[in-house]
Amino acid sequence: MLKRYMYRLFVVLLYGFTALLLSLAFITLPEDKLSPHQAYRFYDRNDQLIATLIAEDETFRMHIPLKKISPLFIKTLLTHEDQYFYSHFGVNPLSIIRAAFSNLKEGRVVSGGSTITMQLARMIERRDRNLWSKIIEALRAIRLELKYSKDEILAHYLALAPYGGNIEGVQAASYSYFGKPASELSIGEIALLVGIPKSPTKYRPDRHPERAIIVRNSILVKMVDNGLINKLQYERGLREPVDVKRKRLRNIIPHFAWMNRLETPKKYIYRTTIDENIQVRVTKLLKNYIATLEDYNITNASAVVIDNKTSEVRAVVGSVDYFSVDALGANNGAFIPRSPGSTLKPFLYGIGFQDGAIAEKTILYDIPINYAGYSPENYSKEFTGTVTVDEALTESLNVVAVRLSRKLGYKKLYNLLKKGGVSSLNKPVDYYGLPLVLGGVELKLVELVNLYSGLARGGVYRSFKTMKENKIFKKEEDVRILSKEATWLVSHIMKDVERPDFPESWMFTKNRPDIAWKTGTSYAHQDAWSVGFTPEYTIGVWLGNFNGSLSKGLSGSGTAAPVLFDIFQACLPSVRKSWSKRPEAVVNRKVCMVSGKTPSRFCKNLVSELYIKDLDGKTISENCDIHQEIAVDIRSGKQAVSETPKKYIRKKIYEIWPSEVATFLYKHGVPVRKVPPYESSSMAGQKYYDPVILSPVKNTIYYKRFDKVDPEDHGIKLSCAITNRCRKGFWFLNNKIIAETDLSKDIIINPGPGEYDIMLLDDTGGKATVKLTIKDSRELIEQKPEENPKEY
Repeated sequence: MLKRYMYRLFVVLLYGFTALLLSLAFITLPEDKLSPHQAYRFYDRNDQLIATLIAEDETFRMHIPLKKISPLFIKTLLTHEDQYFYSHFGVNPLSIIRAAFSNLKEGRVVSGGSTITMQLARMIERRDRNLWSKIIEALRAIRLELKYSKDEILAHYLALAPYGGNIEGVQAASYSYFGKPASELSIGEIALLVGIPKSPTKYRPDRHPERAIIVRNSILVKMVDNGLINKLQYERGLREPVDVKRKRLRNIIPHFAWMNRLETPKKYIYRTTIDENIQVRVTKLLKNYIATLEDYNITNASAVVIDNKTSEVRAVVGSVDYFSVDALGANNGAFIPRSPGSTLKPFLYGIGFQDGAIAEKTILYDIPINYAGYSPENYSKEFTGTVTVDEALTESLNVVAVRLSRKLGYKKLYNLLKKGGVSSLNKPVDYYGLPLVLGGVELKLVELVNLYSGLARGGVYRSFKTMKENKIFKKEEDVRILSKEATWLVSHIMKDVERPDFPESWMFTKNRPDIAWKTGTSYAHQDAWSVGFTPEYTIGVWLGNFNGSLSKGLSGSGTAAPVLFDIFQACLPSVRKSWSKRPEAVVNRKVCMVSGKTPSRFCKNLVSELYIKDLDGKTISENCDIHQEIAVDIRSGKQAVSETPKKYIRKKIYEIWPSEVATFLYKHGVPVRKVPPYESSSMAGQKYYDPVILSPVKNTIYYKRFDKVDPEDHGIKLSCAITNRCRKGFWFLNNKIIAETDLSKDIIINPGPGEYDIMLLDDTGGKATVKLTIKDSRELIEQKPEENPKEY
């Protein structure tokens, strides 16, 4: 009889084991759901969580390694949910039998008997609560146990446990309800989070605090009964308040966070280089400052802070209010290309210093120019005539910069910007041409700030870093964009506190950092910029409107500079590092105050300047040729000639200017004509400047309009420049004289369509020519792309 029962039991077990194996074979396990989409987490340079974006499926999940969970939390969880977790194979038959008995006794479901592994199986695929679902969960639990370790199963459970609403996982729950990581939970908070998953909707502390207290207290009782906590800890846990509001996800870098989340959707954890303190200060400063500019129709601002030593981004503000619909606040101003205005000029002057073309007090010409129809203007709409290099840079004179760019070759600035990481320079150099130096290319604020950071490093460019995993630099990655001597000279000029655009409030700030800085305003007042650097940081600010609307109150010096200095004061409340010492190759010398060149024996007024010696220690110099000695016949005041008796000859020093400068000064009331005119028979050894035709412009096609009556309304202007030792000019049209001028006014001619040879002669025989092409305006429709038309 015993053998028969033993045989039957063996058959039953064999059939049961076979059925189990077959069931396991046919029951699938959706393993991909064990690792669903996570929330995107951004940590600052000190590993503080500064931004969180929920997962793609709108669920808030935050994975946390098991080793970072408090051991007390784990013990409490196992005591409450599955005390035999480390002993069973996924299903605990004793728990199922006990649960079934309790449910039958009570006449309702009071216990589920599910192990943690079975609960995990249910979490990865929700099903209706019935017997068949229980069987599938049990079979999947066994499969989970066969494939994963106990710790792996427990980690998955803690990452997927429901906590109400769209919250999944203990880490997400800890941040949502308590605003801190799960590793920092108190005893009462541990008890609450262990109890919520049993019925997450019922026990949500933000909606049902009374129920939450009941379940928490029941868990605390289990904890003290099982020796997990002592009586004192138990009483302390009972006193903890449970009146929480769901915490809003923290995000102090919304633009930067969303940009990275969209670029790398499979990456969930970002270790950024952002400094939380700096980020918060900069954001608050910009927001408060923009609020004061509401009446000027200036609605937004962006800022970037870069650590010069590491080239790491410490703060990046895309706009003052990410959620502002009216101000289009979701735009990331730090990474949107905009016209940088005059902010590129320091690099042009750096090239000039490096090439030896200019020094600190070199005289440059601030007079009108026209290059094939391109006529830049200064911000003030005025011209100063002559200006020193340091004045031209600090006063940001457009015309001077364009002249210098033409002299140096605009390709040099283009190449420097390319080497300096400007990604928007994606067209050939001739596409940008001379306007490049005035902002004729759109730049991202972050790239502009990093370009200036290269100046702070002594002319060495390095890619900016936003993630900590990329912060180890190799020396060979550095790119020299300017010599250290040229960079030092540019920085020296940019630090000048006597600049005319220096904010008055900043001048009286105690312990202010010594800042090298530059401003820029784009065409039509759409963008205002201010960029500056100290040995520690480079900071850039952009102000404007994302919808492109204009503001006459918008300017780099007037609106962007003040907040730039506020940010520097917030980042550097006291002066710390000293600036680099002057390079040995940068030395002082005396130059002529008038010409900016090394003095001749005729120069009386000298000024000290800084310049760069060449590699051989020789002086890069050009002697003054403005001051010239002229032998004058004191009887007539004219230049002496060979027949003039010596007793009537007196040698005097005069300023002889190039044609364009002399004419500009003369037309603006400067008495440059008191110089004796040339004596054509006695010009040997004297400096002479050829005349210059200012209009018509070379390589320009003029289109004649026939819908106008008055010739003065559509005539061709003949304008010229003659050195101040000449007195008259003579205009020729196809070798026939048509006018005589003393430079006091321009000449107007009105020829019909055709090609003409224009010639200008001065009264010493100097000559200039230009080809004039006039077409019928009705031919404009047939104009070739490369032609430069001008209607008159």
